[in-house]
Amino acid sequence: MASRPTLDDLFDELHQGRIYECTLRDDQWHIDGLTDMGNGAVYIDPRPAIIDTVLHELLHRRRPWWSETAVRRHTATLMRSLTDDDLRRWWRAYKRLKRAHRPITVTEDP
Repeated sequence: MASRPTLDDLFDELHQGRIYECTLRDDQWHIDGLTDMGNGAVYIDPRPAIIDTVLHELLHRRRPWWSETAVRRHTATLMRSLTDDDLRRWWRAYKRLKRAHRPITVTEDP
């Protein structure tokens, strides 16, 4: 059984790039982030909880077989472990690596 991704694992995953900041639209759901499993791109809607969303979507990319519940729980665990210095480090890396992207209309259930 593979171990759970650590913050260092996800920081490495962040540096793989393909991180895009854009508006995500859906008529039924509030969506902060989306991972395209076809090309591995991560789309982040700019929100106050951006680091939480980045970690969540990187977990989806790193562990695509995990359920949404498992990803949410592990994201919450990782968020509780972050120090203020960690948050600043993640924010700087995110701002440096994210790319703008056109709005995406989500056609599948998240």
